[in-house]
This record gives sequence, structure tokens and C-alpha cells, in this order.
Amino acid sequence: MKLIIVEDDLLTAEVVRDSINWGVFGIHDVQMAHNVAGAKKIFEENVPDIVICDIEMPKGSGLDLLKWVRSNNYKSEFIFLTNHENFEFASTALEYNAISYITKPFNIEKTEVAISKAVEKIRKENRLQQYSEYGQYWLENKKLLVESFWRDILFFNIPSEQMAIAEEITKRKLTLKIEELYHIVLVSVIKSENQEDKPKDMTFEYALKKLSSEVILGELDFEHTIYYVTDRNHYVAVLLADRFSDEQIKSKCDEFIDNCKKYLKYTAACYIGNKTTIDLLAKNRVKLEEMDQNNFILRSNVFFENDAETLNLKGQYALDTDTLRIMFEKREKIQIVNFLKGELELLVSKNSLDGSTMYSIHQDFMQVVYTYLHKQEIQAHNLFSDKISQKLNQKADNSVFDMLKWIHFFTSRTIDYAEEVRKSDSIIDKAKKYIQEHYNEDITKNDVAATVFLTPDYLAKMFKAETGIAIKDFINHCRIGKAKELLRNSDASVSMIASEVGFDNFSYFSTIFKKLTGVSPQSFRKEDEK
Repeated sequence: MKLIIVEDDLLTAEVVRDSINWGVFGIHDVQMAHNVAGAKKIFEENVPDIVICDIEMPKGSGLDLLKWVRSNNYKSEFIFLTNHENFEFASTALEYNAISYITKPFNIEKTEVAISKAVEKIRKENRLQQYSEYGQYWLENKKLLVESFWRDILFFNIPSEQMAIAEEITKRKLTLKIEELYHIVLVSVIKSENQEDKPKDMTFEYALKKLSSEVILGELDFEHTIYYVTDRNHYVAVLLADRFSDEQIKSKCDEFIDNCKKYLKYTAACYIGNKTTIDLLAKNRVKLEEMDQNNFILRSNVFFENDAETLNLKGQYALDTDTLRIMFEKREKIQIVNFLKGELELLVSKNSLDGSTMYSIHQDFMQVVYTYLHKQEIQAHNLFSDKISQKLNQKADNSVFDMLKWIHFFTSRTIDYAEEVRKSDSIIDKAKKYIQEHYNEDITKNDVAATVFLTPDYLAKMFKAETGIAIKDFINHCRIGKAKELLRNSDASVSMIASEVGFDNFSYFSTIFKKLTGVSPQSFRKEDEK
């Protein structure tokens, strides 16, 4: 703490300064001023915590200083020293919140008592200020703290046991009761809708939470609206205390679905969980999500937890793979896409499309594609190893939109590449180009085949038929051609050149070089020099 002594009598000021052990009171900075102007200067530089001040001084009294201090909203504690027990002086000092009024002559004990009183008051006010700031912090962050608690509950970050939950409520100082009942309303929006007008994630998160809370909860309440995403969906789990009837909740959900379509341009579905205690809310969320994963056709609807069976059709559908195989053999891209589009639309019209049906269509279609590629000796894992293929494949089961997008992409790539293979010139050109760019590396027939998505044996047959030589021999021709160029135009050693063109064995390099040129590498260089 900091203290100043304001006293026009220098001797008295020094006596006060030197007579007290300031460190005992936590005071480590003691300064002196001999008039009001000097004291004001100290205030302006660094406000003191305590002021010991004479009342009667020339060029301004101690009361004038006190009034100035209070007018500037400084909270320093004042202890007055005076020669007169003047009631008016004392009354004014108390009116402006001076803490003590001591008559001279200077008395150490009385002054120490006054200082102790001032220090205790300052410490108490500091503690109150800290509590006030903490309280303000709590009010400002209460929503985040409550939202964090519900998120931890819903995603099993807090054990689903009432005792563990009660301990967390106490630890987080939340005003919740463990025996209270809640409904979860799970709001679901499929990501793939309106891709051409895809919103920014943070903007859409706020808009979806805001609409969910205002319509379903009836107020802007982000404490009980938990937003999260999956590969397929945007979700908001809205937590409703058990004060609404099922009919009231459904009415709110219907209103939300209409507003979501109107304002956000997205189709939403809502799932209402049975009322339950806090410890069962996470299991409720999982069950409602499973219902949503089966819902492909009844998106603008509200479902109760007990409606789960109406969305689970148990995949009673088999894709006509024989028809698909014939279409692939005929390379009928448009017909394949239209056939599958028709099948999906028929399932939708019969309310017969669920998650397991989508999965079976996905798997059966892949089986047809892979069988076709195998017959063409095209390596599917290489043809579809790029990120776009992988992403479309992963999202195919999300919605009818995603499924058709995937089918169109895979069908086109499969048939287009099969056509390219039939025009073997282009495939062989690609293989040659790869060899010419990588001849100095440790490449094999398998590496070359992978670049054109064919099986190694099938490419080897095609390559030999088109070029008249084997792939391995073509690689060696490229290497020896470059070696001849280096032997003519550089001073590098023969062994160095062998390594540079892709041979790790000098003896083998010499053998191949002589086989293809009729002379050894050394003889070739000597003859060329002549």
C-alpha cells in the first residue's frame, strides 16, 4: 500500500514518518507533501491508499484536499491530525468519509489504531470488489457454464449416474435439481441440401440455434440449445423442462420446421424424446439420432421417441444387380443413373427407404462396379483412390441427393475409363510418359500399371502388343538412351552415370548397355571422342 503525510510543519511530518513501523501494516511507500498543491501532484501521479493530513494549513486546508479527492472519485482513506477539537471540522470530515479524526499532539498509539482501521477497511473493500467481480464474471459466463454442463451430459463426458451428476452440479455451482425431468427435442438438418447456397458454418450455427431456441423454447436461450455436427447432419439438441405437454411441444416443432424452410431455406426434421431424468438424457439423444439416420423421406415431420419403428423398415429391398451388370457391359451411363434414380424414387413414394436400405443399395452398386472393373482388369482401388471419390463414397448414405451424386460420379468414371482402356493407344502413351519421367527411379511393372489403373499382367500384354517390347525392356531403353547422352556430354564417371540413370548395380548396367548398343559404356565413350 501507499501512504502520504500532508503536513505544513516539516518536523511534525518527519516525526510521523519515522515513528511508525509501516511494514507491519503492509505499507511500503510513504511520501510527504507540505501543502494541498503538493498532495494533489502526488495523487495525479499515483493515487495513495491512505492520507494522514493536517486540517489547518496555509494555501488550502486538509478539508479542501478531502473534498477535491472525493470530487475526483478517489477512494483514499483520510486520517486527520489537528490542534483543535472543532465540531464543524469533525462533522465535515465525517461527511466526506474520513475514517479518523485525531487531535494533536501526535500520539503514536492513537495514530497506529487509526492506520490499522484504515488498512482493514481497504482490505475489506478489496475483498468485496473481488467478490463483486467474480459475481459479474459468473453472470456474464453463466450461459457458457450451463451450456457446457448440458453438452457434457449429452455426450457422456459426465457418467450417466445420478450421484456423479449431482456432484458435478455442486462442483459447477449450478441451480439444477437432479430429480427434475426433461424432454430432448433433436432438430436435424441434412448438410447436403442447397449445396449451391451453402452457408458459412459459424453463421449457420448461430442462425439454427437462434431459431431453435426462440421457437421451441420461446426465448433466446443458448444455455439449453446444444449445437453439434456429424458427417451427415447439423443437429441442435433443445432441452425442455417438463412443463409443456406433448401437443404443445409438437406444435412448437411444426412451427420451427416451417420457419426453417422459410428463413434458412433448409428442410428440418424434429424428434421429441420422452420426458426423463438427467442421467438418461444421453441415451435419449443416441436413440433420437438413430431415428434420424433412418429418415430419408419424411424430413419435414415431427416424430416422438415411440415412433422409432415407423422409420426402421429393416431394409426389405434387393437391388436388381443383373440389370445393372448388363447396362455396364453396354456402357449405358445415362440409363444406369436413371435406373437407380427411379428405384430410389419408387422407394420414397412407398415410404420404404431407410438407413439399412440405403446401405444395401450402396454395397450392391459397388459390387457391380467392382465386378465390371475386374473383368476389364482395371484396378478399382487405384481408380477411386483420389479424395473426391473417397468423399463422395463416404457421404453416399447420407441422403438421396448424396446417393445419386455418388452414383453419377462412379458410373461416369468407371465407364469412361473402360472406354479409354479400349483405346489402348492412350493408355500406352500414359504408361510410356510415366516411364520416361521416372526411368531413373526404382520403378517396376506394378508401378507403371498403378498409374493407369490396370492390373500389371493386363498392362504388360497391352504394352507388348502395342510397342513390340516388354515394359522392363522399355524402361532399360530409356535408361540407356539417357546414359549415352551423358557419356557424350559430361565428364562424370561411368559408375556415376549408371547410378544417375537408375542402375544400382554397375555390372548389370554394363551388361544391359552392351546388349542394347553392342559395346561397353567405356568403349562407347572412347569411340564417340574420336
